Order: sequence, then structure tokens, then C-alpha cells
Amino acid sequence: MAILSLEFLLFVLATLAVYYMLAYLGAPRTVQNLILLSASYFFYSQTFLYYPLLLIAITAVDYGLAHWLHKSKSGKRAILRLGILFNIGMMAWFLIGGKALQGMIDFTKVNPLDIMPLLVLPIGMSYYALNGISYLLDINLRLAKPSTNFVDFALYLAWFPKLLNGPLERARKFLPMLAEKLIVDNETLARSLTLILVGLFRTAILGGALTLLRPALPLGDPGSHGALVLLWALVSYMIYLYNQFAGYTDIVRGVSGLFGIELTRNFNSPFFSKDFSDFWQRWHISLSQWLRDYIYMPVSRAFLRKNPSRTNIPNLIFPPLATMIASGLWHSADLNHLLWGALMGAFIVIENVRMLFRPAQAQAAIPLWRRIADKVWLAAFMGAATVPFVMDLTQARVFFRQVVKNWDGQMFDLRVAPLLLLSLLVDWIQYRNNDELTFRKWRVWARVILLAAIPLGVIVIDQLQSAPPVFVYP
Repeated sequence: MAILSLEFLLFVLATLAVYYMLAYLGAPRTVQNLILLSASYFFYSQTFLYYPLLLIAITAVDYGLAHWLHKSKSGKRAILRLGILFNIGMMAWFLIGGKALQGMIDFTKVNPLDIMPLLVLPIGMSYYALNGISYLLDINLRLAKPSTNFVDFALYLAWFPKLLNGPLERARKFLPMLAEKLIVDNETLARSLTLILVGLFRTAILGGALTLLRPALPLGDPGSHGALVLLWALVSYMIYLYNQFAGYTDIVRGVSGLFGIELTRNFNSPFFSKDFSDFWQRWHISLSQWLRDYIYMPVSRAFLRKNPSRTNIPNLIFPPLATMIASGLWHSADLNHLLWGALMGAFIVIENVRMLFRPAQAQAAIPLWRRIADKVWLAAFMGAATVPFVMDLTQARVFFRQVVKNWDGQMFDLRVAPLLLLSLLVDWIQYRNNDELTFRKWRVWARVILLAAIPLGVIVIDQLQSAPPVFVYP
């Protein structure tokens, strides 16, 4: 069920109607949450009917392990390892085991439709696993207590707005919201609808228009094009991916807000970052924070215990490398994403080492030429690392060869330029005002135009497309 579809709209409206009616009638919060959980499982069943059963089984195991971990007087480390291995194992089965089964199909000629649910990674399973792991780790660290309400815990893991592509939520923030009385006041309603509109603009208008121009962005055939065309296509794809992902997140955050459940902001003008570390505090924020808290910090603490010096070189190298390689493998267990993670980690290492010789300065104190040079450095290396993320290694080699050798003067498609500039303008307005919903402060006439233009733009782009866009983060 695509979020940009009539089916999703009707599903949300029907769920809201039942949810609000129960709240109006004074139904216990657990009953309201049970309705939301049922709706979430129904939403997930639209991929494969058996997937909700898989979620229930995983939820039951994590629920039991959490209570066992909390009550246990000894053996906590073994229980924690068991829980982490269970969640990683479920994710690895579909990431790696599915590929192995595909090889067996090719050899045995079994009809793949007969075992399709065993082959396909359930959308959102990687998010589901990380939520389960963070829950167990927080309980082990005494940052949270295990939930005593199975319905609430199941809803935390399966809440449909965040189930497929995040954002990742912490149980200690999410579960208390499920116990509170439903309050959706005018401020919450306005905020939620604004998020949905901004998300529609990014996903349906900017992302949709870039999808229509995809034939002009030939990343799938790098050997047939020169350096200018390929570099332009890479920049365009990065902007496209950003608008699809950020727009999707804004929409689901807005939808969740209509139910009185606030989700974490996941993007904060990443293309206005100062450096690599700053970029990862602005891009996919919930994942970056998860990786920081549960991988980077523990690894870093292990090195700092041996040598607390600021110039501890192993601490500057291994924590960022381990963190970004883990991020790459989380996206997909293949050589492409391993290389992508290693490159991202290496760039952060270079930046860390460079900071030893260049003390931190306020932005205003940095000369303009150096700020520009830093932005060029960031864009160039971020683009280079993105290449193995969006194409296989054979194509990546051809891409880099063409960029180095083939400056044939072939021009890129300028129709994409206004879309890229418009995307950056929206980000700049949010960045400049330090407010993702700054558009609500515009004059009434400007808001009316915006309110009319976005739905109209969505309709126009939808009519030009042959199929509704379905976004799944790679």
C-alpha cells in the first residue's frame, strides 16, 4: 500500500475515524492502542498475509527477553547477546538467506512464487530489528524498564507510519505517548497537516518530476556518456533520493501526528552541512543517533579506557570505521554497501585527523574561501562515496573511468536544474530560519497559494506518471 495512493488515504481516514470515536466515547487507552495495532498489522499484511504473524512472533520473543533481562540477577550479558543475535539473525536471514535460497531456486527450478515470502526481505524488517535491539540495550543499561503492556510494546514496534522506512524511535520516548490521553489540538493538527504538505511537495512534486526526467539521468549506462552528464546525473540522483526520503518521512510524521503520536525529525537541511560529521547529524538523523549511541560510543569508550588522550589515533580511526561499515551492511549485506560504508568511515577518519591540526572555529571566523573549499571537498567526496551505493561495482568502475577520461563536452539536461534549485531553496528557507515548519509563518495570501499549489502540483505530476511512486529506502 503506497503512501501516495487513494488506498492509503482511505485507510488513514478510516483508522482516524474509529480512533477518534473511541476516544470520544471514553474507551480505555489500551483499547484505542489495540485498534492502532490492528490497523498496523493490516497495513503490513498488504505485502504478504503472513508478515503480521512474523511480527507478532518477533515481538513476543523481544517482550519475553526484555522481562527476563530485567529480572535476572546473573547472566544478563548472555541474555542480552541472545536478544541481539535473535534480532540480527532475523534480519540476516532475509538479507543473506534469501539470496542463498535464490541460488537454490536457480539450481532446482522450484517455482519462486511458492517460497516468495522466504525470499523477500519484509519491508521495514531492518528498522524493526534495530528497534528491538535498542529496547534490550536500554533495559540492560537501566535507561528504560520493560513494558508491562504487550499491546503497547507491539504497537511501538509495528506502528504503521514508521514501520516501513522509519524514523527509528526509542521505546523510552515512544511508549509513554501510548499511555497518555489523546489530545490533538489546533496546533498539533496544523503542524501535522503542514508536515504532510511539505512531504507531498518533496515526494510527489520534486521527486515525481525528477522521476519523469530519469531517462535524462543515465546512471544505469555510464559507459555511454561523458563526465559532465554522469556528474550531473549523480547530483540529480542524490537530490532525488533526498526529496523522496525526506518527503516520505514528513508525510508519515504528519500522519502519526494526527493520532497524537509525535515521531522524530529525520532530516535537517543536510546539503548545508559544514563537514561529514555534521552531514550525518542532519541526514537520516534517527539512524545516525542509533549508530552513535549503540556502536560508535561503546567502541570509542573501549579505546579511551586504554588511552584517554585527545590524540588517541586508534580512537580517531576505528569507531567511525566500525560505525559506517555497520551502516553500510544494515542497508544491504553486499560488497557495494560495505564499500560505501568503508568510504564514509574513511572520510570521517580523515576529517578527525585533520581537526587535530586545525582547531575548531566559529563559522564566522573561517575565511570565505576556506568555507567554499570545505563545501567542495564535502560534495566531491560525498558524491564519490555515493557511486557504489547506487550502482554495482562494475558500473562504478566504468563511472569513475568515464569521469577521469571522457570529458567530451556532451551537455547534460538543463531541465533538471530548476528542480534542483527549488529543492535547495526549500532547504535554505528551513535552514535559514532554523524551523522545518517556517512556512506556517508566511502571510495568509502566501499560505493560501501554497495550500492550493501543492495539491494541484501533485495531481499534475500524478497524471503524467504511468504508475504511483513507491519509495523504499535502499
